[in-house]
Amino acid sequence: MAKSSLNEITKQEMNRARKSAVLFIFLTAATLTGIACVLFMRLFEYTLSKRLDFQSIGPWCWITTPLLFLLSVELIRRFAPLAAGTGIPQTIFAAKHMSEKTESRLISLVSSRTLVIKVVALLLGLWAGASTGREGPTVQIATCVFLLVLFSFRRWFGTSLDLRSAIVAGGAAGLAAAFNTPLAGVTFAIEELTPDYFSSIKDFVLMAIIIAAIAAKSLTGEYTYFGKLMEPPFIGFSVVLLIGVVCGIVGALFSSAILQGQNFLARFHKHPTYRYAVPIIFSLGLLGLAFVAGLRVLGPGNESAQSLLRNEFGKWTLWFPLTKMMATLLTYWSGVAGGIFAPCLSIGASLGADVGHWMNVPITSCALVGMAAFLSGTIQAPITSFVIIFEMTGNHQMLLPIMLSSLLAAMVARLLGAHHLYKSLANNYKYLLD
Repeated sequence: MAKSSLNEITKQEMNRARKSAVLFIFLTAATLTGIACVLFMRLFEYTLSKRLDFQSIGPWCWITTPLLFLLSVELIRRFAPLAAGTGIPQTIFAAKHMSEKTESRLISLVSSRTLVIKVVALLLGLWAGASTGREGPTVQIATCVFLLVLFSFRRWFGTSLDLRSAIVAGGAAGLAAAFNTPLAGVTFAIEELTPDYFSSIKDFVLMAIIIAAIAAKSLTGEYTYFGKLMEPPFIGFSVVLLIGVVCGIVGALFSSAILQGQNFLARFHKHPTYRYAVPIIFSLGLLGLAFVAGLRVLGPGNESAQSLLRNEFGKWTLWFPLTKMMATLLTYWSGVAGGIFAPCLSIGASLGADVGHWMNVPITSCALVGMAAFLSGTIQAPITSFVIIFEMTGNHQMLLPIMLSSLLAAMVARLLGAHHLYKSLANNYKYLLD
């Protein structure tokens, strides 16, 4: 009896020691991942400041942009095909299917080679003027770094680790670091990386929360628990609903164009001539668009969104949603690695601002609501969308309009037949399991 009790105590101590070791490994990996994300952010911003466009090198960009686009795409095709695109679909697929049995087949999704090629190819495309963001790629980059650290510990000490938990932790940490929004990292992990249960009921849960809040607000007004806060410019719920519907419709069109365009162009990837022609043609199309519509359509679009949040509305805003969508589609279809988060935020801000301009209501609030709504309508992730915008702005008074527009945009896009963007793109990697 005493021997049995002693064995039980020993097992408990070993389990505690193992949990402590795993916790230490995860915390170490998280720290190094955060540092890597910051370094990548600084590389991205430096490259963006040195962009080769009409303003910096004049007509020479008609030569440099196609060459850099082609180099970026060929680096991916020849050395790390799984570094293509935004990187979030790869992380979603790995989070769903990675295990000890499938590790050898799926490890290239999050390998060190994929990490290096992803960074280099993205920076080359950005240098050439690609309409792309860093947030989506940061998710895959963070996952690669996180697993690289864990694999190092496993190789040195033989510690067994849950790979799926590591991928979810790395991907969520990447999103949190990219936007500096830790809560959004949590919702991203729940909504996108581990949607097994919550995705089936999230619409009902969110609608219940929003309706209850609207009912309470209609009785209490702008009630806050610790007193009255500074109010942002007021916009009525009719405007919020209109922005949600508009962003849902346009977001559905945008996400469908991404998927259908990629499926159509996939047939040319292995053709000896067309594989080189596709990135060159689309890069020239991007330059032509920038020549006509202005340099605002290049890069992530952060400056355009920020100017609208400062109430700097101009004639360019009326055409910006269409031109920025075209620039982003041309970039994505070309095969250049890059994200759509930042372009979506700038497109949404301009759509919201345009609605505000037509309705003669405050531009800044409409731009804020439009950012969350268009992102939600495009990627079909309303919780992550409104949490990102809320955390980035910290405006409590706008939380309910942002929530409502995000959910409405996602529902409208779904009613129009739009598929979940990242899950649909993740399905392209099923061949790895065959």
